Amino acid sequence: FGSSGSGFCVLPLSLQTLASFVLAMAARYMILKDTVAEGAAVPEKVKLKITRDATLAKEKETAVAAAKKDHEEQRAALKMRTQEYEKEYANHQKKLIDLRREAKLGGNFFVEPEAKLLFVVRIVGI
Repeated sequence: FGSSGSGFCVLPLSLQTLASFVLAMAARYMILKDTVAEGAAVPEKVKLKITRDATLAKEKETAVAAAKKDHEEQRAALKMRTQEYEKEYANHQKKLIDLRREAKLGGNFFVEPEAKLLFVVRIVGI
C-alpha cells in the first residue's frame, strides 16, 4: 500500500485494531481533574467547573464501560455465529464425502452439486 500522490497513505486495519479504535473514540476526550489546595479560597466559577467535570467524568466512565460491554457481547455473538457456520460447512463436506463413497460402493456415479444460477431476461414491452 503506498501513497497515491495526494499526500496520505492508506494502511490496512485489522479487525482488532479497528475495534480498539472505536472504543478509543468514546474515551478520546480527556476530562482534567482540577485539584485545589487545602484551605485555599476557591472562586465560585472554579467550584462549578470542578462539579461539572466530576459529573462529566462519571458519565464518560459509564459510557465507556457500556461501550466496552456492548463490544464484548457483539464479539461473543459473532464468535458463536462463526462456529455455527463452520459446523454447517463441515457437515456439508462430510455429507458430500459420504455420498461419493456410497456412489462408488454401489457402482454409480456421483454428480457434484453445482451452484444455483438464475438467468433472468426482462423484455421491455411485453
